[in-house]
Amino acid sequence: MKVQTDSNIGLCRAENQDIVKSECIGDSVFVVLCDGMGGQNSGLDASSITADVVLSKFIAGYEDGFSSNSIRNLMISTVSIANSIVYNTAYTDPDKLGMGSTCVAAFVNARTGTAHIVNVGDSRAYLCSEDGIEQITTDHSFVQMLMDRGEITEEEKNAHPKKNMLIRAVGVEKDIAVDYFETELGDARLLLCSDGLHGYCTSDEILEYINEVPLEDAVEKLVNLALAKGGYDNITLAVVEDG
Repeated sequence: MKVQTDSNIGLCRAENQDIVKSECIGDSVFVVLCDGMGGQNSGLDASSITADVVLSKFIAGYEDGFSSNSIRNLMISTVSIANSIVYNTAYTDPDKLGMGSTCVAAFVNARTGTAHIVNVGDSRAYLCSEDGIEQITTDHSFVQMLMDRGEITEEEKNAHPKKNMLIRAVGVEKDIAVDYFETELGDARLLLCSDGLHGYCTSDEILEYINEVPLEDAVEKLVNLALAKGGYDNITLAVVEDG
């Protein structure tokens, strides 16, 4: 497995509160991407804690030959542990009250070819191939909730004044629900990204820029695409392929 990551502050923010980390585990790869929220300093604290805990706890707990269910349980538990640490950190420091982070993480198992994915918030995972682009995760956002209820359309969702409001994030509540997904990687590329990319670029644009170029070029092109769209937020992504 090959992985390429990048994180860019963008053109409008004073600080980059996105974090992306990756680690090769044998021939397999683990990636975690977090987007902090809750103020200039607290957002970065929340995303850093979350990324560090999720990565370190997975590496410490993983054993070669784990079943899919064991991987699922381990990944969910790492995010739950991170949630407790971020929540307790905020609870003991009034200046950090309300801080939180999105989290999307993937373990791509070279032995089985399966991508195991967890997410909280609106950082996303996509599967990109010659057949098209598929959003694997579901945003935990206010506008997604309205759309699921049939109260707004896709077009209204993108223009909604509360489109950045999350209804679930790491560290905001004492307990957390973590979504889990599995998909076969095959010849596709797995993209993890913050809303600094998917919030300003369409799925078709992402697919166009991620396909048919080497991995390193794909990541650079996607960052430049988001910057060309205004760079209104931090832009962070990771791309994994079987190579």
